[in-house]
Amino acid sequence: MRLSLQNRIFIVLGSIAILSLSIVWFVIRPKYESSVITERLTIIQQLQTYSIENLDQTIARWSDVTRFISWQVTEHPNEGEIVLRTMMTLHPEIIQIKIQSPKFADALSSHNTEYPAIKLQVPPDAWIRSKIDTLLSIAWITDTTLQKQYFVTQTRFRVQQIPFTLLVIWDAKDLQTFLSRLPLGEDFSVRIQSTTSVLFENQSSFRRIESPISEEHFSRMSTLHQEKITWQVLTSAFRTAQFWMIVAIPESTILKSVRDLLMFSTSLILSLICILLILGWLLAHQIGRPIVRLVNDVQRLSNLDFTQKIQIPQMKDLRNMGETIELMRQVLERYQRMNVEKIIFEEWKNKLFISHSDDMIGLTDGTGTFVFRNEKLEEFCSSLIPTRPLKSKSDILTHPSITKLKETLREAREDSLYVHFSQSEMKIDVDETVTTYYRLNDLTIVRNEENLGSLLIFHDLTNERMVDKMKTEMINVVVHELRNPVGSIMGFAEILLNDPHVTDDERKEFLGHMLGSTKNLSQLINRFLDISRLESRRVEYPKVPTDVVTIVKTIVETQKPQLMTKSLIAEFEAFGKIPEINISPDLYREAVSNLLSNAIKYGDQNRTINMTLAQESNNVVFTITDHGYGISAQAQEKLFTKFFRVHNPKASGEIGTGLGLAYVKEIVAYHNGTISLESNEEIGCKFTLSIPIAFEEQTTTAPHGGQA
Repeated sequence: MRLSLQNRIFIVLGSIAILSLSIVWFVIRPKYESSVITERLTIIQQLQTYSIENLDQTIARWSDVTRFISWQVTEHPNEGEIVLRTMMTLHPEIIQIKIQSPKFADALSSHNTEYPAIKLQVPPDAWIRSKIDTLLSIAWITDTTLQKQYFVTQTRFRVQQIPFTLLVIWDAKDLQTFLSRLPLGEDFSVRIQSTTSVLFENQSSFRRIESPISEEHFSRMSTLHQEKITWQVLTSAFRTAQFWMIVAIPESTILKSVRDLLMFSTSLILSLICILLILGWLLAHQIGRPIVRLVNDVQRLSNLDFTQKIQIPQMKDLRNMGETIELMRQVLERYQRMNVEKIIFEEWKNKLFISHSDDMIGLTDGTGTFVFRNEKLEEFCSSLIPTRPLKSKSDILTHPSITKLKETLREAREDSLYVHFSQSEMKIDVDETVTTYYRLNDLTIVRNEENLGSLLIFHDLTNERMVDKMKTEMINVVVHELRNPVGSIMGFAEILLNDPHVTDDERKEFLGHMLGSTKNLSQLINRFLDISRLESRRVEYPKVPTDVVTIVKTIVETQKPQLMTKSLIAEFEAFGKIPEINISPDLYREAVSNLLSNAIKYGDQNRTINMTLAQESNNVVFTITDHGYGISAQAQEKLFTKFFRVHNPKASGEIGTGLGLAYVKEIVAYHNGTISLESNEEIGCKFTLSIPIAFEEQTTTAPHGGQA
């Protein structure tokens, strides 16, 4: 028996509801509850550990103070009262200190005046042996009358072979407050107990259980049932004394969020199922019959019966479907009346030519006239001749702005079709300042010597050509910079080898020139390698908190000889307190040294070079103003590129590699900073380095040090 659409919807949705609820309650719920219990108990255990550590620290501190008092009295027996008063002042939580001996009737005691006088009697069974010191005993006493907590430490010592007992009473109010305010939920139990008694217990519904606790029970977790309530109980031992902390939390409190979530999920699933049932019923009623009619019509199409029109439903979505099927029927009916082979070929050709691409694409017919051009090709044609349209392939290829550089041809055969493929590179001069390069793939299909059409794809090669040009220029500059020192070395070497009349003084002079050229060559290579390392980020330079003020002052001191040679004054000022920044000290030192060296070189004598350090927002900013020759606006655009040197007749005698400022730029970029230049006749050149203050942890390796 075939079920109706409505019945199928009810069965499917009902099955989904039952399956979803079963998975939630019988699969997800147990695992989720177990996971939540484990997680919460782990958190509670961590909180218990944290609490015990805090209490242990307090008990250990009080124990250390007690032992210190006994030591002080032992060392200075005549200053006992002074020692007690001093300790009362240093530790205001001490209520009373008392020293007594069985050989003396009187006892030495001191009482904190901020507390009322108390007469505290510690029962013998209340004393607990300390784990810190065998001579030290501890007691935690609760005064039920005054509702106060006291902590008592007692130790024994001897003065001149006379035994004494030191008793210190501490205010345990902070311990009580700390335990009462533990963030464990609404209903929880916290209890501190020794082997003989309960020392502290908050108000809760958890009944005290009398279970033996031994030293072996350092930390344990258990489950306890009391009056239909399941409690999770965690027991941990103190490290300073024979105390145990017992924390109990109802399992229902832990699982409350889980059950709330399950109830919400169940309600949500049932609500959604009800809504889906109603919507499914209405939807099935509306679309059931039209779908049946459409199915019958499609079955006729599958039997190649294209003569009867499709019954189009009234619903909007189904109407679109019906209209689409009707269009398909009309096309198939037309295909039956036409040459099917020709239609299939045309469809295949269109699919071959039309494709998605980021390149410029055009389709032509057999005469070369465009039948399709994408937007990029349209824009390109408009840029070539804005006044009139380019209608054919020949209009583009014969345009005077286009120069064909090279071309490769090949052919292929596909059944009765011949495919002619042409690939060429073109140079396009749009105007006097803009030149672009393209690779043209021209695919032409021919059948029986009849040109059926072409597919043109223009791929932009401009960026690749610019990169090749930049590489060539870089190689030329490197060769030019290496030529002078290499030529100098070769020239002097030939003289030394071929001229027998060279004197010893001349030989030393020539060797000195060769050594200088070698050093210049080594400096050029090292600086170029340093820049390459920084650009590639393949080498990590160690970053540490650094005092940049000290670095700048040291650089000024080391370059005093160069300053004195040109009668220059270097003034440095740090505005306010400059914080330490996380940088590579060596790299920062080289950046500042480069800038100061350039400031000394490129300017007249008797100048003042101004340097400042200041904190601006979250950056430390270094500025240097040289009052020198200055740099033109055109040269500033290339100032930080490798091997670029400013052409200035006044500085023609200065020696440089053109790598210094490029190195400084990479150093600043390595530290996520910025560098800027301001240049005019009044100030010469003013460089500004801005480095972020924020520290970043970074695993580093030793760098290859560059030379300024």
